Amino acid sequence: MQGGEDSEAEPLVLPALMGPTGAPFGMTPPAPEGAPQSVPGGGSPGSVAPFQMVPGRPVAAVPAKIEPPGPRTPDRFIVPVPRLRLEGESVSRGWVTWFTQQEVERPATLLIGYLNAIYVMPERSRLRVTINGQLVAEIPIASPQGPTQVTAAIPAGVLRSGGNLIRIDMLAVHRTDCSIESTYDLWVELDNALTGVAFGGGPVPPPVMVDDLPAVGVDARGSTHIRFIHSGPIEPHHSAHFLAAAQALTQRGSYSHPVVSIVGPNVGPAEPGTLNVVVGMAEDLRAVMASPPALMGGQPLVRFFNDNRAGGTVLVLGGETARSVDAAIERLAASSSQSEPSKLSISSRFAPDAPYFTGAGSVRFSELGVMTQEFSGRRLQLRFPIGLPADFYGSANGQARILLDAAYAPSVRPGSQLSVYVNGSLASSYMLTDRHGGLMERKVIKVPLTHFRAGLNRVWIEVMLDVDSDRICGPGATLERDKRFVVFDSSEFVMDSFARIGTSPNLAAFFGGGFPYFNAAQPIAVVMRQDTPTVAAAATIMARLSFAQEHIAPVDTSPPPASLASRPVLFIGEINQIAPEVLRQVGVVDASKIRWRTDRDADKGARGPAPVFWDGGATLPPEPMPMLEQGVRVRSGSGNDAIFDRWRDQVAAGSNISAELLHFQKWLTGTFGVSFGMPNGGDVEPFNPPHNTSVLVAQGFAPNSDAVWTLIAGHTAESFDAAIDEFTLPEFWAKSYGQALAFDAATGRLDIRMPSSVRFIVTQPLGPSNLRLIAANWLSLNIVTYALVLVLCCIAFAIVASLLLRRTGRRA
Repeated sequence: MQGGEDSEAEPLVLPALMGPTGAPFGMTPPAPEGAPQSVPGGGSPGSVAPFQMVPGRPVAAVPAKIEPPGPRTPDRFIVPVPRLRLEGESVSRGWVTWFTQQEVERPATLLIGYLNAIYVMPERSRLRVTINGQLVAEIPIASPQGPTQVTAAIPAGVLRSGGNLIRIDMLAVHRTDCSIESTYDLWVELDNALTGVAFGGGPVPPPVMVDDLPAVGVDARGSTHIRFIHSGPIEPHHSAHFLAAAQALTQRGSYSHPVVSIVGPNVGPAEPGTLNVVVGMAEDLRAVMASPPALMGGQPLVRFFNDNRAGGTVLVLGGETARSVDAAIERLAASSSQSEPSKLSISSRFAPDAPYFTGAGSVRFSELGVMTQEFSGRRLQLRFPIGLPADFYGSANGQARILLDAAYAPSVRPGSQLSVYVNGSLASSYMLTDRHGGLMERKVIKVPLTHFRAGLNRVWIEVMLDVDSDRICGPGATLERDKRFVVFDSSEFVMDSFARIGTSPNLAAFFGGGFPYFNAAQPIAVVMRQDTPTVAAAATIMARLSFAQEHIAPVDTSPPPASLASRPVLFIGEINQIAPEVLRQVGVVDASKIRWRTDRDADKGARGPAPVFWDGGATLPPEPMPMLEQGVRVRSGSGNDAIFDRWRDQVAAGSNISAELLHFQKWLTGTFGVSFGMPNGGDVEPFNPPHNTSVLVAQGFAPNSDAVWTLIAGHTAESFDAAIDEFTLPEFWAKSYGQALAFDAATGRLDIRMPSSVRFIVTQPLGPSNLRLIAANWLSLNIVTYALVLVLCCIAFAIVASLLLRRTGRRA
């Protein structure tokens, strides 16, 4: 990442809905029909008052209007996720979109296509769009029957060359219901195909400068397509160049969801969100270009050209020799704008960037994008992301703290609740008990690190406010806007020190930081067939792994077989092409035993309906939040725990002694996490993925060393290539952890196997402080060992004390 999520319901940040004077955001009752509306600072009647996210001179906003029949297609799509759905009463979402100088100089129109819940009251509900802090459109939320497209002219001077912060704020009011549960009925969903920017004079030519690579943008699903133009068979040196170039392009363009394809020449012009690339030596360029550029000596070539046979505008990464091509790719990566070491780069999908903790530290809410906000509704959510390193090892012992500056009104009833969720699990809860309101200054809310993991973590604070008037819910009660709660941006998120040591198998560290592959001194060994769909899928995976890295990882696509046992290896491709020994080492059943669905169903599933993503604004359901993320099923190492527990309960039911022992064992397990395992040692069974699996990922070790092996496979090469495009979406990528997982592209479901044991990989100096934290976390995970050590220490202390007392002439 730094992988988002999400739709991607993921860190959803609620900025301050306040103007430059600090006035709280509020919706005034609509004026009578025909009456002029007052506009601060002057303006024509009926225009929308400027709304600013940051202080500054307001730019007059042109009121949005409903487009006549026949919606316009944007020249640039701007929604960075497959499905952006804002849910709740007050929700905000921001991201950064790049524009070229040519685009900035053109007259531009903002297009917004959206659909909303029928429960939303259009008279009091608004959708506001700001670009770089300036209001561009404010529209009533009034499209429950089907998608509606509205347009608004973007004032001159608002767009700028480079990154532009686009933010959408929703304020929704329920038509009739005042309960907290009714807030889950309020939502607005953008139609990606109808949302974007249209330029005067038609589409602007694609970028022709390397510095403008981020302006390639996204397609209607929020993905950026890297299209390699190649002719003829793929040799190992070709695939190595593709995998390296995909990494460099992803870093240089800040593509949060790159999708790589390999096509032949004469493919036609690129669609929006598509970049044509030619990589190779002189013969490779001649095979796909009508007018290939001349290569000067041993100098690497990194330049855009216009060639009809290569799809129009095409980026060429070339050289006379393979080494020169490598130098061209390295030059492209070297020009990447590196993010701050303390940040995880996710702003192209969710702004601002996530803070990145490598140890103890703190960050203010204002830096997280959570600004001071006064709230008059019933359920408030404050969302932000937190990044952790790949060698994070503190989930059983460490903690974080939220130092909250907030207040709630006297109307809020005791029993109202403030909860903290991490990655979909309830981590902490605090009751509001003061009957006359309360002022919380640096209120400490402890958040155990139990649900944190390496990579991107989604944290949100949810405040549920119970008020007497909501229970009565008289006529017009939903229109009341008395302030009930305020949170100040001086609040802080504080991370305590945690242990730093790598563990494996650990897919969270692999997906979150490319561990241990991007930390290795030698090139990554990638074992795969040299066919088009497999190489394209491998390039997509490597591009996604490199998104949060500051360097490209060199790859070896033809490693000597004798070297595989002593180095980290990626096995990628069709499951039937994977050696049985590899499957055994990563803990997966033999390929012949996996009941895959048919190829036709698998291909259909790869483009199935998009699930609700964590960073698109999806909120918790009315019922209590489950301990696991939606769409995630976790298995233990044996895979038979549920069956064994059911039979154990039946057998024990006939014996009072057995029932008491079973009750005691369950109490130990539930209270202290002590598990006595299954009979016969509880041998770990190979992971058998469900029949609807689209992508299978598993991690293990080489036969005679601690070198990590990772398998990423599918049923066939074609279905695997299609499904990997879905799996690499940040919302799924960030949810992946454990020792093995199976991903269903049709539903977005993840079936996760937890590791039965792990091995340590030293990544940081083992100083006294780090050793203490490692020991504390390990003992917390192994409570039985901890208890035995404690008993032994007590016995040793008793023996020593007894000997000392005898030497002094006293009897112990």
